[in-house]
Amino acid sequence: MNNEPCANSQRALARHAAISWIEQVLAEGYHLNRALALCSERPWGGRLYAAPTLEEWYYAYRAGGFAALQRKERCDKGTRKALSPEARQALRQLRLEHPQLKVKALVRRLTEQGILLPGTFSLPSVYRFLAEEGLDRRSLKLAPANVLAGPTKAFETARANELWMADMMVGPTLKLSTGKSQSTRLFGLLDDCSRLVPHAQYYGEEKLVCFLDCLRQGAAQRGFPDKLYTDQGKVFTCQHLQIVCANMNA
Repeated sequence: MNNEPCANSQRALARHAAISWIEQVLAEGYHLNRALALCSERPWGGRLYAAPTLEEWYYAYRAGGFAALQRKERCDKGTRKALSPEARQALRQLRLEHPQLKVKALVRRLTEQGILLPGTFSLPSVYRFLAEEGLDRRSLKLAPANVLAGPTKAFETARANELWMADMMVGPTLKLSTGKSQSTRLFGLLDDCSRLVPHAQYYGEEKLVCFLDCLRQGAAQRGFPDKLYTDQGKVFTCQHLQIVCANMNA
């Protein structure tokens, strides 16, 4: 039996856990170099990794999501495709003019204009440049927080879809026409900022497939959240759900 796919998923989840931890440290106001240094002191998947390796994972994830953490090592590993001065200036200007655009949209627009030429740059190099300039999404998002005053509650997010809370509770027992009893479970999702319920539904079982159906319907109506917060229940801590969330970037 080939255990490589399972081992590959476990390695990818360990890398994703490291990246998530780095993002949490960045959210506390640390610079990336410091976050990488701190992360290198902690074991991930039972191993310690050097800051350059963690940095490579970080930018690969920013560019390609969870799937990028599962790919095999490239033959050009360790090499960087530098951006030209013209491309750097165009990226800086376009980012300042349209901070709401995603990086891939910025790259696509500059590629269509002929400023960025396919094969002469890489997405990680673009993310790295924007981070160095303080123009990455996290820096832009955190900038207004510097002028905010007053305490905030835990998990009190500033925008809708930044954080969904998921939970399950025992529902009523139904009396069927056959005379048998049917227990129910209520799975629900709550948006932390708006307090809106993306989806909630009763199911006849307390199984992962039920929660995944609830999550699918919530995402179909409201889009994917940035983060998903759950308790330590068996349904919420299984590897399958971790992989789903990693692919959702949650």
